[in-house]
This record gives sequence, structure tokens and C-alpha cells, in this order.
Amino acid sequence: MTKRGAKATRPPDPGQWTIRYATQDSGNGWENLCQQQPNVMRMLFDRLSDDPLHSDNRDRQHPLKGSLGTAVISGRTLPQWQFELAGGGRVWYTIDDATHTVWITKATARHPNETK
Repeated sequence: MTKRGAKATRPPDPGQWTIRYATQDSGNGWENLCQQQPNVMRMLFDRLSDDPLHSDNRDRQHPLKGSLGTAVISGRTLPQWQFELAGGGRVWYTIDDATHTVWITKATARHPNETK
């Protein structure tokens, strides 16, 4: 049930991926990044909606490695990727091919300690 005054979400275009927050923290981090870097976050949202497996030659968007290379969502182990933002910020996400869903697992304006 939707609350009065809640923000309306844009329905995906045919073939686009649905983007969801894996945790409340990842949702809060995403919203904070949207306020701090709206242009980049709009571009990232469009890219994740269209092709979350995109990898560019500047290495801003790529799969994570080692133990960070996967994350468990709803009991399923999924590949985990990251998009690097200016100033050390990162957005981590998993790709669920079965449901055509991108799960935001971490969104932070600072470089995550896990990758140091």
C-alpha cells in the first residue's frame, strides 16, 4: 500500500531491468548520492535499467572480485558489480537474470573499507 505523498515510480520500459534496494541502508545511500550527484546518478540509473552488465574502458563499471564478487539476495548467490563515482563513492549492485532485477547492495559517497 502506498502512502499519501509518496514519490511515484516510473514504470520500466519494455526490456528494461527493475532496480530495487537490497537493504534500507543501500536505499538511503542511493537517495543521498542522488542529492549529491544528481546528473551522474541519473546516468547510472539509466545504464542499470538498460544494461547492468555494461563495462566501460575506463573501468568505472565492472564486476567486483574475490569474496566481494557475489552477494546473497533472497537466498540466491548473485554476481556483484560496482560503479565508481567521483570522490571515491561507490554503488554496488547484483544482477538477477531470473527476475530481470538489479539489486542495489551498497551506495556510499566514500570509498568502501571492504575494498582497501
